[in-house]
Amino acid sequence: MKEKKERNYIDARRGKQFRTYFQFSMIAVCFVIVFAVFYACQGTKNSGKLDPDDVNIIQFDLPGDDAPVAVFETSMGTFKAVIYEDEAPDFCEYFTGLVNEGYYDGTHVFAVQENVYFMGGSKSDDGTDTDDTDKDTLEPEITPDLWPFKGALVSYGDKGGSFFSQKIMSGSRILFVNSVDFTEEFMDELDSAGGNESLIETFKEKGGVPNFAQQYTIFGQVYDGMDIYDDICGAEVTDSESLRPVKDITIDRVYMSTYGENKNDGFFTGAGETASGDSSAS
Repeated sequence: MKEKKERNYIDARRGKQFRTYFQFSMIAVCFVIVFAVFYACQGTKNSGKLDPDDVNIIQFDLPGDDAPVAVFETSMGTFKAVIYEDEAPDFCEYFTGLVNEGYYDGTHVFAVQENVYFMGGSKSDDGTDTDDTDKDTLEPEITPDLWPFKGALVSYGDKGGSFFSQKIMSGSRILFVNSVDFTEEFMDELDSAGGNESLIETFKEKGGVPNFAQQYTIFGQVYDGMDIYDDICGAEVTDSESLRPVKDITIDRVYMSTYGENKNDGFFTGAGETASGDSSAS
């Protein structure tokens, strides 16, 4: 009798389509970049389409001392992220509530796509639901001000919407964005694609996963502990199908604080700049 194959979150909830979408090759990234970043920036919360000239890059602007920060203490070390309550108010209220309840304490990193992303915040080490899993779903909050640069925090939930207009809902699991490989060939592809020049240059300088753009609720930006963040995203996995880490990686504690209590001004090299290259007065 054949042993039943162990199924994790990716197998049980997404299957082949999920794995194929998240296991990136440069060809796949280059193929969708034009649509995902520059021409399909659709569906902001309050308008039908996004004017590329209105794109605003705030993730590298110096936060105020009262800006909310989530501190992630993991089994591999600590990293910190600014939380953008104004840009994703509904999800940030939900996320902050979970943090304050201790929901993420003792949760797991359950999938790692090497150097591209890792997924965490699961009550089980394989990402599947348990009796304690928060299964609430929220409408995605898409904004022209937040982009999937390296260190971006993305809420990942189930598919929603209609058959003809599907969307990824927000949920308790978190996708932590790292970066695809920005080779010379890839950067040439970006340049030739056209679109917002400052946005392209920021992706080239900071890294990220451009074809996550304008599809998910982005709610935070890691700015401190990036060495730990990189170590997690480089963790060895059991196989390329499950993406499950060989060594259990836990999120031991998450708590809310402020930037004033957790400063790292050196990260924020783009303070006051917008995607159109303008400088905003302080």
